[in-house]
Amino acid sequence: LFLNAKCNMIRDRQVLEKQLIHKELEEEEKRLDKMMEMERDKGMEVQEELERHRRQEMLRARQDIVKQMEKNAEERALRAEELYQEGQRQLQRLEQMKREDRKAWEQKQEQQRQILAEIQHLNMESQRLKDKQREQERLEDERVLEQQRQKAEREAAWEAEQEQLRLEKEKELARLRAMQQQAQDWQAELDALRAKRNQEAADREWRRQELERARKKAELEQQLRQERLQQVAQKEQYVAMQVEQDRQEFQRVLR
Repeated sequence: LFLNAKCNMIRDRQVLEKQLIHKELEEEEKRLDKMMEMERDKGMEVQEELERHRRQEMLRARQDIVKQMEKNAEERALRAEELYQEGQRQLQRLEQMKREDRKAWEQKQEQQRQILAEIQHLNMESQRLKDKQREQERLEDERVLEQQRQKAEREAAWEAEQEQLRLEKEKELARLRAMQQQAQDWQAELDALRAKRNQEAADREWRRQELERARKKAELEQQLRQERLQQVAQKEQYVAMQVEQDRQEFQRVLR
């Protein structure tokens, strides 16, 4: 009964320890799951913030391009209007010169040809300036588009780097889960080994107690045998003494 009670107490203590360890492992797993959920929510918030930032940058870039194009269009319109006004003024001066010099047409024909040549030169110069301005505007638009493309490439590279960081973080979480599973397996093996050792210790204690009881029993039997032999010897001695007394009494009676 004592050995059974001791085994039950050891088994109950092992079960209690296993339950406590299982509870601690469950709490640790819940804490890790909560950390992973927080990391996942944080990653989603960062991704949403990056997407919103990218959309704002693209919208701002589009607005800048539109403003630049509108500004270029306004400047072209102003320059065209100035050229048109200048041409109108030149035409007005020509008309005035025609009215003033109508009577002297023949004398001033050469001068009019020179004026026409100058007007043609001005028109050619104006056309050249327009072509130059259009080329500059085209180059400016190409430069703005190239800057936008480079900016988009930088954003794409940054997003790729963030994606790589996210993948590395997921790998680290997977490694932590594997380590946690390995720790659980190791703890289960440790519990099994501890239970086996406790059982072996209980068996050794039981065998020791059995040997102790057998030894005590053998000692008791040896002691009983010695006591019986001693009692037999005492009884034989008593019988011999009694026989001697009877003989002496018989001899005394005979005398």
